Amino acid sequence: MNHRPDDVGQSLGLPDFIDPSDVVEASFDASTTWGEERSSPASGGLEPRDDEQSSSAGWRGSSGSSFGEGARSSGRGAKGKGRKKKQLTWAEKAERREKRAQKRREEEAAEREKDPLGFAREIVLRQLTAAPKSRAQLADRLREKEVDDDVAEAVLDRMEDVKLVDDEAYAGMLVRSQVASRGLARKALAQELKRKGITPEVAEGALEQVDDDAERAVALQLARKKMTTMSRLDEQTQTRRLAGLLARKGYPPSLVWSVIKEIQGSAAPDEAH
Repeated sequence: MNHRPDDVGQSLGLPDFIDPSDVVEASFDASTTWGEERSSPASGGLEPRDDEQSSSAGWRGSSGSSFGEGARSSGRGAKGKGRKKKQLTWAEKAERREKRAQKRREEEAAEREKDPLGFAREIVLRQLTAAPKSRAQLADRLREKEVDDDVAEAVLDRMEDVKLVDDEAYAGMLVRSQVASRGLARKALAQELKRKGITPEVAEGALEQVDDDAERAVALQLARKKMTTMSRLDEQTQTRRLAGLLARKGYPPSLVWSVIKEIQGSAAPDEAH
């Protein structure tokens, strides 16, 4: 459908003194092909490079920088930052540990020489903060740190005076906790106290908390708990496993067989039922 120039001018909203054909011709004159398009340097726009360069270098701005080159350089930087550190060999790790240990020994030697009592006292307090200890355990630790015996003796005496070190209280606590948590008999408890450095006299007093009745009650409790896991086993296997369990806990043979007989006797009516 053909339009008259007047109709075109009205549709475009042009003033009467402008010929629409001039507008159309001007618009075509202003357009260029893709390869010829350029932006004014003053405008700061983009300028495509020659065909041979544009595929590898990307767009180049009026300042001369290439966006493609910038992206690639940025990618190289990010890649470099993500590199893993060199993995040390076993020998290199061991060497580093030895250097750190040597440095600590040198620092401790300087502190020990400067203030022997303060150095020993700090060791004892750190040990007691971690967990209760006997006097013998603390003395062993001071010896490991090369504290003189007379200095260690003075510090430990002072700790006993203020009740921070109390072997009787420690032994009593140890017996109660080992009976409750592990179900140990008096024989095993005596061995544990000896291992902690408790003297025989102090250990004997602590073991008075566990009499014959208490020891039997704990043994029965252990055996009943074990029996719940052996309901499908034959009686001979049950006997062997119960005997092994109670013997490892330090119970005497007479008590072991008495407890097993009672446990299996009470279990028989239930199985028959």
